[in-house]
Amino acid sequence: MFCKFFAHDLRHGLGDHPCRLGVGFLLFFCLSSYHFLTLRIYELTNPEFFETPVTTGDYFLALTGGCGKVEPVPGGGTTFTMPVLWITFVLWILFASLYYPFLDLQGMGKQLLCLSGTRGVWWASKCLWTVCNTVANYLLAFAASALAGICFGAVPSMTAHVYLYQELEMNAGTLTSPSTWDIWPLFFLTALALVALSLLQLALSAAVKPLFSYLLLTSYLLAGTYLQSPALLGNFAMPARSALLAVSGLDPLGGALLCLWVIVGSMVGGRIVFERKDILGGNEL
Repeated sequence: MFCKFFAHDLRHGLGDHPCRLGVGFLLFFCLSSYHFLTLRIYELTNPEFFETPVTTGDYFLALTGGCGKVEPVPGGGTTFTMPVLWITFVLWILFASLYYPFLDLQGMGKQLLCLSGTRGVWWASKCLWTVCNTVANYLLAFAASALAGICFGAVPSMTAHVYLYQELEMNAGTLTSPSTWDIWPLFFLTALALVALSLLQLALSAAVKPLFSYLLLTSYLLAGTYLQSPALLGNFAMPARSALLAVSGLDPLGGALLCLWVIVGSMVGGRIVFERKDILGGNEL
Protein backbone atom coordinates (compact mmCIF):
# COMPACT_ATOMS: atom_id res chain seq x y z
CA MET A 1 0.00 0.00 0.00
CA PHE A 2 2.81 2.42 0.85
CA CYS A 3 4.39 1.88 -2.59
CA LYS A 4 1.11 2.81 -4.27
CA PHE A 5 0.85 5.99 -2.21
CA PHE A 6 4.44 6.95 -2.96
CA ALA A 7 4.13 6.19 -6.68
CA HIS A 8 1.01 8.40 -6.73
CA ASP A 9 2.92 11.20 -5.00
CA LEU A 10 5.91 10.99 -7.33
CA ARG A 11 3.68 11.04 -10.38
CA HIS A 12 1.41 13.89 -9.30
CA GLY A 13 3.74 15.80 -6.97
CA LEU A 14 6.81 15.82 -9.21
CA GLY A 15 6.05 14.36 -12.61
CA ASP A 16 3.03 16.58 -13.24
CA HIS A 17 4.92 19.81 -12.49
CA PRO A 18 7.67 20.23 -15.11
CA CYS A 19 6.93 23.96 -15.32
CA ARG A 20 7.65 24.44 -11.60
CA LEU A 21 10.94 22.58 -11.99
CA GLY A 22 11.78 24.62 -15.07
CA VAL A 23 11.03 27.91 -13.31
CA GLY A 24 13.17 26.79 -10.37
CA PHE A 25 16.08 25.92 -12.65
CA LEU A 26 15.83 29.28 -14.43
CA LEU A 27 15.65 31.13 -11.11
CA PHE A 28 18.73 29.37 -9.76
CA PHE A 29 20.60 29.93 -13.03
CA CYS A 30 19.88 33.67 -12.95
CA LEU A 31 20.81 33.98 -9.28
CA SER A 32 24.07 32.11 -9.88
CA SER A 33 24.86 34.24 -12.93
CA TYR A 34 24.91 37.30 -10.68
CA HIS A 35 28.22 36.01 -9.34
CA PHE A 36 29.82 36.68 -12.73
CA LEU A 37 29.15 40.40 -12.19
CA THR A 38 30.66 40.42 -8.69
CA LEU A 39 33.77 38.69 -10.07
CA ARG A 40 34.45 41.68 -12.29
CA ILE A 41 34.62 43.88 -9.16
CA TYR A 42 36.91 41.46 -7.32
CA GLU A 43 39.24 41.24 -10.30
CA LEU A 44 39.69 45.00 -10.21
CA THR A 45 40.08 45.39 -6.45
CA ASN A 46 41.87 42.14 -5.50
CA PRO A 47 43.52 40.65 -8.62
CA GLU A 48 45.82 38.50 -6.47
CA PHE A 49 42.88 36.22 -5.62
CA PHE A 50 42.60 35.04 -9.23
CA GLU A 51 45.93 33.36 -9.83
CA THR A 52 43.90 30.10 -10.04
CA PRO A 53 40.76 29.71 -12.19
CA VAL A 54 37.28 30.37 -10.79
CA THR A 55 35.39 27.09 -10.19
CA THR A 56 31.78 25.91 -10.28
CA GLY A 57 32.18 25.48 -6.51
CA ASP A 58 32.64 29.26 -6.29
CA TYR A 59 29.35 29.80 -8.09
CA PHE A 60 27.51 27.28 -5.90
CA LEU A 61 28.89 28.75 -2.68
CA ALA A 62 28.01 32.27 -3.82
CA LEU A 63 24.41 31.11 -4.25
CA THR A 64 24.03 29.01 -1.11
CA GLY A 65 26.65 30.47 1.25
CA GLY A 66 24.49 33.03 3.05
CA CYS A 67 26.39 35.46 5.26
CA GLY A 68 28.92 35.26 8.05
CA LYS A 69 28.27 35.85 11.74
CA VAL A 70 26.92 39.32 12.44
CA GLU A 71 29.45 41.31 14.43
CA PRO A 72 28.99 44.60 16.32
CA VAL A 73 30.71 47.65 14.85
CA PRO A 74 32.59 50.04 17.18
CA GLY A 75 30.48 53.13 17.67
CA GLY A 76 27.17 51.35 17.14
CA GLY A 77 25.51 49.22 14.51
CA THR A 78 26.47 45.81 13.09
CA THR A 79 28.03 44.26 10.01
CA PHE A 80 24.71 42.66 9.01
CA THR A 81 23.78 42.54 5.31
CA MET A 82 20.73 40.55 4.24
CA PRO A 83 21.84 37.47 2.20
CA VAL A 84 19.30 38.00 -0.58
CA LEU A 85 20.54 35.16 -2.82
CA TRP A 86 20.47 32.66 0.04
CA ILE A 87 17.05 33.63 1.36
CA THR A 88 15.56 33.44 -2.17
CA PHE A 89 17.19 30.05 -2.73
CA VAL A 90 15.89 28.56 0.56
CA LEU A 91 12.39 30.07 0.35
CA TRP A 92 11.92 28.72 -3.18
CA ILE A 93 12.89 25.21 -2.09
CA LEU A 94 10.46 25.40 0.86
CA PHE A 95 7.72 26.81 -1.36
CA ALA A 96 8.18 23.96 -3.85
CA SER A 97 7.18 21.50 -1.08
CA LEU A 98 4.44 23.61 0.47
CA TYR A 99 1.10 22.93 -1.15
CA TYR A 100 1.09 19.51 -2.77
CA PRO A 101 0.62 17.31 0.37
CA PHE A 102 -2.53 19.09 1.45
CA LEU A 103 -3.85 19.83 -2.03
CA ASP A 104 -3.72 16.05 -2.46
CA LEU A 105 -6.25 15.76 0.38
CA GLN A 106 -8.76 17.63 -1.79
CA GLY A 107 -8.52 15.11 -4.61
CA MET A 108 -7.40 11.54 -5.24
CA GLY A 109 -5.28 11.48 -2.09
CA LYS A 110 -8.34 11.66 0.14
CA GLN A 111 -9.91 8.72 -1.69
CA LEU A 112 -6.72 6.67 -1.36
CA LEU A 113 -6.49 7.56 2.32
CA CYS A 114 -10.08 6.45 2.95
CA LEU A 115 -9.59 3.22 1.02
CA SER A 116 -6.41 2.39 2.93
CA GLY A 117 -8.11 2.90 6.28
CA THR A 118 -4.94 4.34 7.85
CA ARG A 119 -3.51 7.83 7.97
CA GLY A 120 -0.03 6.57 8.83
CA VAL A 121 0.69 5.33 5.32
CA TRP A 122 -0.47 8.60 3.77
CA TRP A 123 1.70 10.61 6.16
CA ALA A 124 4.78 8.43 5.66
CA SER A 125 4.40 8.77 1.89
CA LYS A 126 4.13 12.56 2.11
CA CYS A 127 7.22 12.70 4.33
CA LEU A 128 9.24 10.67 1.84
CA TRP A 129 7.87 12.76 -1.04
CA THR A 130 8.93 15.94 0.78
CA VAL A 131 12.45 14.56 1.17
CA CYS A 132 12.63 13.57 -2.51
CA ASN A 133 11.17 16.87 -3.71
CA THR A 134 13.57 18.90 -1.55
CA VAL A 135 16.59 16.91 -2.73
CA ALA A 136 15.43 17.18 -6.36
CA ASN A 137 15.15 20.97 -6.14
CA TYR A 138 18.48 21.19 -4.32
CA LEU A 139 20.20 19.17 -7.05
CA LEU A 140 18.47 21.41 -9.58
CA ALA A 141 20.05 24.44 -7.88
CA PHE A 142 23.42 22.71 -7.97
CA ALA A 143 23.06 21.89 -11.67
CA ALA A 144 21.92 25.44 -12.50
CA SER A 145 24.84 27.02 -10.62
CA ALA A 146 27.30 24.64 -12.29
CA LEU A 147 25.89 25.43 -15.72
CA ALA A 148 26.05 29.16 -15.02
CA GLY A 149 29.67 28.79 -13.96
CA ILE A 150 30.64 26.77 -17.01
CA CYS A 151 28.88 29.26 -19.30
CA PHE A 152 31.08 32.00 -17.82
CA GLY A 153 34.30 30.01 -18.02
CA ALA A 154 34.50 28.36 -14.58
CA VAL A 155 36.40 25.12 -14.07
CA PRO A 156 34.30 22.10 -12.94
CA SER A 157 35.39 21.63 -9.32
CA MET A 158 33.90 21.73 -5.81
CA THR A 159 36.87 23.69 -4.50
CA ALA A 160 35.87 27.24 -3.60
CA HIS A 161 38.28 30.14 -3.30
CA VAL A 162 38.79 32.36 -0.30
CA TYR A 163 37.90 35.58 -2.17
CA LEU A 164 34.26 34.66 -1.56
CA TYR A 165 34.54 35.76 2.06
CA GLN A 166 33.82 39.31 0.83
CA GLU A 167 30.61 38.28 -0.89
CA LEU A 168 29.54 36.17 2.09
CA GLU A 169 30.17 39.06 4.51
CA MET A 170 32.63 36.95 6.52
CA ASN A 171 35.36 38.23 8.83
CA ALA A 172 38.68 37.70 7.07
CA GLY A 173 40.42 37.15 10.41
CA THR A 174 38.32 34.06 11.22
CA LEU A 175 38.75 32.13 7.95
CA THR A 176 39.88 28.51 8.25
CA SER A 177 41.95 28.61 5.05
CA PRO A 178 44.15 31.25 3.39
CA SER A 179 43.37 30.06 -0.14
CA THR A 180 40.70 27.40 -0.87
CA TRP A 181 37.92 25.37 0.74
CA ASP A 182 36.62 21.89 -0.10
CA ILE A 183 32.86 22.42 0.01
CA TRP A 184 31.64 18.82 -0.42
CA PRO A 185 30.92 18.47 3.34
CA LEU A 186 29.01 21.74 3.21
CA PHE A 187 27.09 20.51 0.17
CA PHE A 188 25.72 17.54 2.13
CA LEU A 189 25.13 19.46 5.38
CA THR A 190 23.13 22.12 3.53
CA ALA A 191 21.01 19.42 1.88
CA LEU A 192 20.33 17.79 5.27
CA ALA A 193 19.34 21.12 6.82
CA LEU A 194 16.97 21.88 3.93
CA VAL A 195 15.33 18.46 4.31
CA ALA A 196 14.88 19.13 8.04
CA LEU A 197 13.32 22.54 7.35
CA SER A 198 10.98 21.09 4.71
CA LEU A 199 9.77 18.35 7.04
CA LEU A 200 9.33 20.88 9.84
CA GLN A 201 7.19 22.93 7.44
CA LEU A 202 5.16 19.81 6.62
CA ALA A 203 4.58 19.12 10.32
CA LEU A 204 3.52 22.72 10.92
CA SER A 205 1.17 22.50 7.94
CA ALA A 206 -0.60 19.61 9.66
CA ALA A 207 -1.38 21.93 12.57
CA VAL A 208 -2.08 25.19 10.73
CA LYS A 209 -2.76 26.18 7.15
CA PRO A 210 0.20 25.68 4.77
CA LEU A 211 0.48 29.42 4.09
CA PHE A 212 0.81 30.13 7.82
CA SER A 213 3.49 27.45 8.18
CA TYR A 214 5.42 29.04 5.30
CA LEU A 215 5.21 32.48 6.91
CA LEU A 216 6.37 31.04 10.26
CA LEU A 217 9.35 29.35 8.58
CA THR A 218 10.16 32.58 6.72
CA SER A 219 10.27 34.51 10.00
CA TYR A 220 12.36 31.75 11.55
CA LEU A 221 14.86 31.87 8.67
CA LEU A 222 15.07 35.66 8.73
CA ALA A 223 15.88 35.53 12.45
CA GLY A 224 18.62 33.02 11.63
CA THR A 225 20.25 35.42 9.17
CA TYR A 226 20.81 37.91 11.99
CA LEU A 227 21.50 35.57 14.91
CA GLN A 228 24.03 32.73 14.81
CA SER A 229 22.57 30.05 17.05
CA PRO A 230 22.10 26.26 16.84
CA ALA A 231 18.46 26.84 17.79
CA LEU A 232 17.96 28.59 14.43
CA LEU A 233 18.25 25.69 12.00
CA GLY A 234 18.76 27.93 8.98
CA ASN A 235 22.30 28.56 10.21
CA PHE A 236 23.22 24.98 9.27
CA ALA A 237 21.89 25.55 5.74
CA MET A 238 24.24 28.54 5.51
CA PRO A 239 27.84 27.43 4.77
CA ALA A 240 29.26 30.82 5.81
CA ARG A 241 28.15 30.05 9.38
CA SER A 242 29.97 26.69 9.44
CA ALA A 243 33.17 25.99 11.39
CA LEU A 244 34.48 24.49 8.14
CA LEU A 245 34.78 28.03 6.74
CA ALA A 246 35.06 30.22 9.84
CA VAL A 247 36.59 29.39 13.21
CA SER A 248 33.71 31.28 14.83
CA GLY A 249 31.20 29.11 12.98
CA LEU A 250 28.91 26.35 14.24
CA ASP A 251 30.00 22.72 14.59
CA PRO A 252 28.93 20.85 11.42
CA LEU A 253 28.71 17.47 13.17
CA GLY A 254 26.49 18.89 15.88
CA GLY A 255 24.41 20.55 13.18
CA ALA A 256 23.98 17.27 11.31
CA LEU A 257 22.82 15.52 14.49
CA LEU A 258 20.40 18.35 15.26
CA CYS A 259 19.00 18.18 11.72
CA LEU A 260 18.44 14.43 12.09
CA TRP A 261 16.65 15.06 15.40
CA VAL A 262 14.39 17.65 13.74
CA ILE A 263 13.68 15.26 10.85
CA VAL A 264 12.60 12.46 13.18
CA GLY A 265 10.70 14.83 15.47
CA SER A 266 8.84 16.43 12.56
CA MET A 267 7.82 13.06 11.12
CA VAL A 268 6.63 11.69 14.47
CA GLY A 269 5.09 14.91 15.77
CA GLY A 270 3.45 15.68 12.43
CA ARG A 271 1.87 12.25 12.31
CA ILE A 272 0.42 12.66 15.81
CA VAL A 273 -1.12 15.99 14.78
CA PHE A 274 -2.36 14.60 11.45
CA GLU A 275 -4.04 11.65 13.17
CA ARG A 276 -6.27 14.18 14.94
CA LYS A 277 -6.77 16.49 11.95
CA ASP A 278 -10.23 16.99 10.47
CA ILE A 279 -9.60 16.15 6.82
CA LEU A 280 -13.29 16.58 5.95
CA GLY A 281 -13.25 20.28 6.86
CA GLY A 282 -13.06 23.30 4.60
CA ASN A 283 -10.31 24.78 2.48
CA GLU A 284 -6.85 23.98 3.89
CA LEU A 285 -5.01 26.71 1.99
